[in-house]
Amino acid sequence: MTMQQGNTEGGIADPIDLANCFAYGIDAVGRGDFERGVALWERCLTDDYSFKFTFYPGGPSMECPGPECPIQEFDSRARLRAEFAQAEFQRRGYLATQHQMINVEARRREGNQAEVFAYIQANHFLPDNAVDIFWGDYTIQCVEVDGGWRVSREEIVGTSFLKFQGSPLG
Repeated sequence: MTMQQGNTEGGIADPIDLANCFAYGIDAVGRGDFERGVALWERCLTDDYSFKFTFYPGGPSMECPGPECPIQEFDSRARLRAEFAQAEFQRRGYLATQHQMINVEARRREGNQAEVFAYIQANHFLPDNAVDIFWGDYTIQCVEVDGGWRVSREEIVGTSFLKFQGSPLG
């Protein structure tokens, strides 16, 4: 099912498809289409959405919104997520990204609440033909709102990271 097929007025038709919403949105931001990423996430995130990123199990983490979040002023939670990603991508010099959600499953679904888990592999492309590859665990808390599903909380925990240096171009 594509994001377009699963769209409803109030969100996404199946909570499992919300993992793909994350990937499509962050890759839009990663390739420089900021507004497309925001528009996708506006359909998928609740008004009180929050996210937590942990760099590796037991390691430092950052929660947004929150006092340690580098983005303190934002118009919407979708914009907060997009601004956070864009700033990180620019800081690291990424040209584009490719996020893949693997083994996506609904771990719990009770009434209008669901928890979805996936493994994530994220390729971050650098100008010198190198790729930063990130692997992690992706968990979202979902709620059904107005007949569609949205993400209320997202947590990503990094499990491994690799810098791959490709062959020189040219």
